Amino acid sequence: MGLSPHRRAASLLLRPFSVWGVQMHFVPRVSGCLALLLAGTALSTPAFANDEAAAVDEIVVTGQREAQRKAIEVKREAFVVADVVSADDIGKLPDHNTAAALRRIPGISVMEDQGEPRFPVIRGLRSTYNRTTIDGALVASVDESGRTVPMDIVPSVMAGRLEVIKTVTPEHDGNAIGGVINVTTRSAFDIGRPFFNGMASYGMYERSGDVRNDKPSYRLAFATGTTFGDADQWGVVVGASHEQLDYDIPQVESQDPSVREYTAAGAPVVSGSPLGNGIQVPAYQRLFWYNNTKQRSGVNAKIEYRPTDTFRWEAAGLFSRMEDDEERIEYRIEPLGNVANQTPTSGYFARGREVIQLNQPITKREIGLLRTGFEWTFAPQWTASGDLVYSQAGLEVPNHSVEFRTVDAQGANYAFNYDTTNPLFPVFTSVNDAAARNPANFVLQQHRDSLTKTDETTAQARFDLAFDDGNADGNLKAKFGGLLRTTERDFNSTQVNYRAGSGFVYTLAEVDKPGPSELIAGRYLLSPRIDAGAAMDFFNANRSRFTTTTTAPTGDYKVQEDIYAAYAQASYSWGDFTVLGGVRFEQTEVESDAVRSTGGVLTPVSNSGSYGNWMPSLHVEWKPRDDVIVRAAWTNTIGRPDYGSLAATEGLNFDGSQPTLSRGNPGLKARESRGFDVSFEYYPTDGMISLALFTKDIENEIFTLSSTETLDVGRGPESVLVSTPRNAESAKIRGVEFAVQQAFTFLPAPFDGFGFNGNITWLDTEFTFLTSTGPRVTGLFQQPEITTNESIYYQRGPFEARVSHNYIGGQLETINDANPNSDQYWKGRHVFDASLSYRFTDRFTVFVEGQNLSNTGRQEVTGPGRRYLQEWANYGRTYWVGAAVNF
Repeated sequence: MGLSPHRRAASLLLRPFSVWGVQMHFVPRVSGCLALLLAGTALSTPAFANDEAAAVDEIVVTGQREAQRKAIEVKREAFVVADVVSADDIGKLPDHNTAAALRRIPGISVMEDQGEPRFPVIRGLRSTYNRTTIDGALVASVDESGRTVPMDIVPSVMAGRLEVIKTVTPEHDGNAIGGVINVTTRSAFDIGRPFFNGMASYGMYERSGDVRNDKPSYRLAFATGTTFGDADQWGVVVGASHEQLDYDIPQVESQDPSVREYTAAGAPVVSGSPLGNGIQVPAYQRLFWYNNTKQRSGVNAKIEYRPTDTFRWEAAGLFSRMEDDEERIEYRIEPLGNVANQTPTSGYFARGREVIQLNQPITKREIGLLRTGFEWTFAPQWTASGDLVYSQAGLEVPNHSVEFRTVDAQGANYAFNYDTTNPLFPVFTSVNDAAARNPANFVLQQHRDSLTKTDETTAQARFDLAFDDGNADGNLKAKFGGLLRTTERDFNSTQVNYRAGSGFVYTLAEVDKPGPSELIAGRYLLSPRIDAGAAMDFFNANRSRFTTTTTAPTGDYKVQEDIYAAYAQASYSWGDFTVLGGVRFEQTEVESDAVRSTGGVLTPVSNSGSYGNWMPSLHVEWKPRDDVIVRAAWTNTIGRPDYGSLAATEGLNFDGSQPTLSRGNPGLKARESRGFDVSFEYYPTDGMISLALFTKDIENEIFTLSSTETLDVGRGPESVLVSTPRNAESAKIRGVEFAVQQAFTFLPAPFDGFGFNGNITWLDTEFTFLTSTGPRVTGLFQQPEITTNESIYYQRGPFEARVSHNYIGGQLETINDANPNSDQYWKGRHVFDASLSYRFTDRFTVFVEGQNLSNTGRQEVTGPGRRYLQEWANYGRTYWVGAAVNF
């Protein structure tokens, strides 16, 4: 696979660049809990710090109350609709990564993976269609196929402030339907003196050591910096962090589709079939225990030069790495044939199959970022700025798996009864449990070695020119700019299968060990299991007795995307009013190369295309009083398809009882969104009350449709679950956000130490898409109808405490083609956290914190009435103790 010569040349010639504006300055001198901000990784340019927004005065943070005041001030001074979690507040919330901290912002929900928040969702739109930047610099993606940056790769201690911009202006990237998430970091000029911040903490996971590892969980981080030169015109900051987490997760789930019905004769049919009897039966029962040992490390550095008030130059670099070493053990029971003795909540299968599996994926993610830029006021009314950005990201997932199964010809030995009295926790009971648990009855299905690799490089160059007439009576500002960006994405996968050769009988008895003794959800025993070390030793000792097959690389692809953009915007302020209008144009050119299997023959497939988008916008701000601000915005944005969705790929997976086939769709169109926002903000003393109303109408909404087809994928005709990205007919989002922040300084002592921070978001969504049986209308998937966040804190002298609550409502996660009974939903969940800290001196603080004190897990449901199990997982509680130092 290769790209055309002129595109290769463009790749080599284009070197980095990004957005820049007037800088907001903060002095995060933190002496409270988790007092650490890691150094700046690129130019310190908050994404909404444009020349239409006044710079915020210096604020010295000394505790939770001041952290809240800082966030309020940033929101108040920003021209656009934006929300902030401040540096000190990130530390005081029990959030290990930036995705978790983002949950505290109105309109933000976060998709989780194995108990850790990873992918932020802004106002109903998944993270792949939100722009993620670090200090305004575009970051390459480490996702397998999408554009998203999993936020768990960025530890919260690396962030000085998290900003979410919900109404973008023309100077912002157009690929931001939901908004822009910007992680800002620190400048040496914030303090203007040498400084050192350090933090160390030790964690105790309630669930750890039952499956494999029992390694210590801890966090270490520091940042240090100073200014130097004869006039302190130079500044340098360096920082680093390292984190290790070790925890276990018990889980139970069913197949996708998860429930089915049976005919009067007992034969299986899909749920909702007119031939079915209406009784929902789990497709199978799948039990898991996970052990995850995660390590995150990051280093960054920045050097700055500010010889005068009219010129500044900066250069910065960042490298961040995460490795998730996972061991996943599984025990699965599947029915074979028809059901008998059926009642509304029970039945009997005379034949069954049992499967025991081991997976050992090691997920490695890396992000590198280099940036240099300048800002120069070369005339009293004119400022030029520009920067160059180069970012590279990589994802690598080697996985070794082993699977043993009972022999279908002996299926009568594994008969079982089922009980769905509790549809969320169905129970399968083997008639002959001794046979079902006997390792000698499980025969090797296969050993498998697989490797997936994704590499992305992006280079961007941008130049901006700003005008400000400086007239206090009627201030005119204008800004113009251009952007060039090129991105290359490569995805490669290999899979080698090893099966027992002729005459070689290999059973689980050779390599078994007991599973964890604890019952999953108090009901299910996972035992026996595969001993990972013994299985590898046995494989290596008998290597010549296995046959080898290699899977065709039909999932590989290469995509190159070039973007050429220009914008113009102008604002005029008179009295209490400011109006900003402008337009952005982006031209997108895409080429992709992939491989597909046609009749067993691999065929190269290449596609190319281009499209242009005009994106006008209009913003209005009115300040009828000093403590009241009204904002309104009309915006147009786009959402480009995921890279993996654009290539004509086919990815086949045999891990479950039913093969799954994922196909790309080169015909996908970019989303186009028209949005309108209006917000009302009131700023009482030491507080803020805001109400925002918003609407978005989206054309060409992109979603993944799943359907079951009869295909021959190498084993003869069989039922295959096929997933394909498609454009929907339309999507609509209507929403309300309400937020309150208030320090109770008006109360008498000692109650004046209390404060509150809370927000709630309601969404009403409509999603119309075509299926094989006609159009369907649902709510927008992967977005809850309601989310809330509340924190009550108390600060008195050196003592601080906080209790936090987060609620994410139920949401549609996966859509089935023509069978609504097979759609999957996440149930709503409440999470409670708490933290305490005591400041012994201005330089030394100790703290304790508890995460997920409510012991909340994840529940996914399906079937009629959303009552039946799809997936249940429990994460347990986590406790941390640590100390922070500041010099």
